[in-house]
Amino acid sequence: MENQTHENNVHNHLHNSKFSKFEIIYKKLKHLFIGFFAIFACTFIILLAISVFYFQSLADESVNMSDNELRTKLLNIAGSQDINYNNKHILTEYNGSTNSLIVGPKHVNSNVIKALTSSEDSLFFYHNGILPKAIIRAVGQDIFNTEAATGGSTITQQLVKNQLLTNEKTYNRKANELILSMRTEKILTKDEIIYTYLNIVPFGRDYNGSDITGIASASYSLFGKAATNLNIAESAYLIGLLQSPYYYTPYDTDGSLKSDAQIQIGLDRQHYVLKRMLVEGEITAYDFKKAEKYDIKQHLMTK
Repeated sequence: MENQTHENNVHNHLHNSKFSKFEIIYKKLKHLFIGFFAIFACTFIILLAISVFYFQSLADESVNMSDNELRTKLLNIAGSQDINYNNKHILTEYNGSTNSLIVGPKHVNSNVIKALTSSEDSLFFYHNGILPKAIIRAVGQDIFNTEAATGGSTITQQLVKNQLLTNEKTYNRKANELILSMRTEKILTKDEIIYTYLNIVPFGRDYNGSDITGIASASYSLFGKAATNLNIAESAYLIGLLQSPYYYTPYDTDGSLKSDAQIQIGLDRQHYVLKRMLVEGEITAYDFKKAEKYDIKQHLMTK
């Protein structure tokens, strides 16, 4: 009996000893983990604070600009002498402009808007001017210097860049672009942003070799018709030019048509836009196939 009791005591002692060692190791690991977490949290907070202050210093110009000054610069369109910029309903001014090259919703076919948002900014009507995921992707490509860089700019950002900033690739410009884009969404409606953008963006060259700006000018110059009469195929083709206007334009510097191979590059871009419209549910499969068969080259204006 005494031997049995002794063995039990030894067993319990060994068990308690092992448990005590485990408890000591557990506490040490716990304290070590808490220490590492505290260091990481403090480091993260410090880096975040530094980043915020640095970002604010880069975007000082955009922060100090008044809403009225920002609105005036955003809505500045060449040849808009008859536009009353004090009118809070600027689209009414676009619709009633005596300059036929400045257009509003009344004079632009809805296919153009569908093509633009589907291919350039499918979340345009939902975001606040910027897309965090796209920005992170673009920054990553910039850091790792990848050649196949993809754009991270929304339509709002493109409007801001065209109207207020330069094309220089600096963090200063990008910081100002982000701040100004978010501010733009607060002082202009989505429709005001998209129609202003369509009025100021370049579309490459016309059949005289001259530069063309704005959807109305592009519609007349390439297809000889008003923007309100553009069909799906023509809308997709014109919007496809926006990514790189002078690369996709069907005209050479003298206004003559490029070779079939070069024109095909623009048609391939048109196919992409049409595909995006189909994916986004803006057109039916029937519309897609019909637009694909439309002979763009045959309808292009020539001298």
